[in-house]
Amino acid sequence: MVRSRFSHAEFLAIETLEEFQAALAQADFDLVVTEYRLGWSDGLSLLKILKVRFPCVPVIMVTAFGSEEVAVEGMKAGLADYLPKHQLHRLAAVVDRCLPRLGLRSHCMHGEHHVKICEKWDQAISRLTSDFAYSVRIEPDGKMVCEWVTEPYTRITGYEAKAAERIGTWLVPVHPDDHAVFRLRTENLLAGRQDISEYRIIADNGATLWLRDHALPVRDKSGERVVRIYGAVQDITRRRKAEEDLRLMRRALDSSNNGIIITGLAETDYPIIYANPAFSRITGYSAEELLGRNPRFLHGEDRDQPELGELRAALREGREGHSVLRNYRKDGTLFWNEVYIAPVTAEDGRATHYVGVQNDVTQRALMEAQLLKSETQIRSILENVLDGIITIDEWGVVESFNPAAEKIFGYTATEVIGRNVSMLMPEPDRSLHDGYLVNYQRTGERRIIGAGREVTGLKKDGKSFPMELGVSEIKSDQRRRIFIGVVHDLTDRKRVEETLRELSSHLQSAREGERTRIAREIHDELGSFLAALKMDISWLAKKLPEKALAQREKIGSMNRMIDEAIQTVRKIATDLRPSILDNLGLLAAMEWQVQEFCENTGIDCKLTKPASVDIDLDSERATAVFRILQEAITNITLHSGATQAQVEVQAAGGELVMKITDNGKGVGLRQLVSPQSLGILGMHERAHYFGGMVQIASQPGTGTTIIMRMPLNPAKTGEGT
Repeated sequence: MVRSRFSHAEFLAIETLEEFQAALAQADFDLVVTEYRLGWSDGLSLLKILKVRFPCVPVIMVTAFGSEEVAVEGMKAGLADYLPKHQLHRLAAVVDRCLPRLGLRSHCMHGEHHVKICEKWDQAISRLTSDFAYSVRIEPDGKMVCEWVTEPYTRITGYEAKAAERIGTWLVPVHPDDHAVFRLRTENLLAGRQDISEYRIIADNGATLWLRDHALPVRDKSGERVVRIYGAVQDITRRRKAEEDLRLMRRALDSSNNGIIITGLAETDYPIIYANPAFSRITGYSAEELLGRNPRFLHGEDRDQPELGELRAALREGREGHSVLRNYRKDGTLFWNEVYIAPVTAEDGRATHYVGVQNDVTQRALMEAQLLKSETQIRSILENVLDGIITIDEWGVVESFNPAAEKIFGYTATEVIGRNVSMLMPEPDRSLHDGYLVNYQRTGERRIIGAGREVTGLKKDGKSFPMELGVSEIKSDQRRRIFIGVVHDLTDRKRVEETLRELSSHLQSAREGERTRIAREIHDELGSFLAALKMDISWLAKKLPEKALAQREKIGSMNRMIDEAIQTVRKIATDLRPSILDNLGLLAAMEWQVQEFCENTGIDCKLTKPASVDIDLDSERATAVFRILQEAITNITLHSGATQAQVEVQAAGGELVMKITDNGKGVGLRQLVSPQSLGILGMHERAHYFGGMVQIASQPGTGTTIIMRMPLNPAKTGEGT
């Protein structure tokens, strides 16, 4: 019907993409009739291509499969008319109605009228797209001349439309890094091939923009030379940035050590649509095995987990959530999985996806369980240990106070924690304590830290008591210090020690009394007996005849033996209790003892004593001082290997001071504190009972110095301490 009505027209049937491209290149048609469905494309796609290159050519679409939506989309894209196939009998009339437009084409290749018609189409295109279109004429010498650009050109690039003709080789300056891409694009177009390229340009404000340029070449009538290029340009800067951001995000997700998944919509049961390599490594499942499955399959049969409730609530409420779950790897092994989920929302605020970050915290869970067990054990120990344990910070503020400390000091932990530990100290330690801490932190000078010593504590009721305090330091980080004090109440031990000291003193006194009694009996009775025996033997010698030489010799021998016995008796009595101590006093007894020491050992020993005749001490303390001197010089004799010694005695400031030194080989610390060193222990006990003290300073090879201090007050100061 159409052919008979337009018998003078030439008809060209196109059945393949190649034939369509060849017809475009020839550009010698006046009207196009197309179906909606084609074996190699569709009518709307062809319409868009045709309207870019030939905006003045009318296009009619005929279809049996179209709809109102297709018709509307086609008309917006520039269809001249839309005809369902059941109305195919109207096609000739529709073509005839479009014929007046054909007259326009005779002007489309010439002059100003062509520009005006194209500008009308440009305005229509501009209303339908945010991109700009252009037409570039190719001169015989190959020079490209911009014929027109649509209005969005200025909005996108910042250049005025007239500037497109003056910029140079193209409508806009091409980014230097994309010159190679642009050269290849130009070569394709000049060879007559359409080209779709993405490249960067420099906008008028200096910004770099990404453009997508879909260009179509138009040949001359001979089909030999490209004479014009039509194109449509899209600003894809935001898309490229988004794509780059997505690439970076994908690279970051893929590189993360945390397992990361993305799940889909709730309507599809939140299937996994992405899983990074770390998630596969943690679970043992490949990405292919994970995609499309809800993450709950990792729970296995272990569904009764209270922590799951938090995640379910977060999904239901469209918010973030956090839980630690028991999950199972592909091989069935358990691992503790710390899960953070967060919604990805659409513009309307509706959650469309969820991002889940997974951490394998199995080792942390095991460590926490072990720490909890250790903490429970330590807490049990601290709560049941008999010694008080107190921790303070670097400023002396109490941080913990165990039950034993509560019992010792009479305070509850609540009353002490948060307050300065000096509240547990009497004066002057209370006022000086903070200064000790500051000085230690500034200089490192230690007083108690790192070593234990006996100090005085203060109970809640205001009573002081003796205690042994050991302090150690722990650095919790590079800046913070924690001090741990272990307190042992010495009240009972002191009481027992004083009982023992009283008993020891009593035994010492009893022993001294017994020795005095024995010495006196030996001296008086045995001495008298020997003296009488000597007198009897002398009488007997006088009765013997002059010729009884053997008998006289025997009597002489007996006299000598009796003299030796008398000397032995005197020595025993003196060792037991030197009578000079009772008769002439302490200084005389010390002088006699030093002289005896020199004569018996050959060691040069000097005694320095006060100018006064004697020091006024009661008998018991005088005996204690004399016995300390005896023990000291006995040790010099037996152990020191000394050649010289010196004893200095002076009384001043209400106390007696005795200093004994030697140049021997010295004594090691182990010997000084050994329980087997009974002589040394005896010296300490004798002095301590009377409120005195003994200090021994010695190092191997440097000799030994013993200093005894004892109050001159006749009352025993050891009682009740």
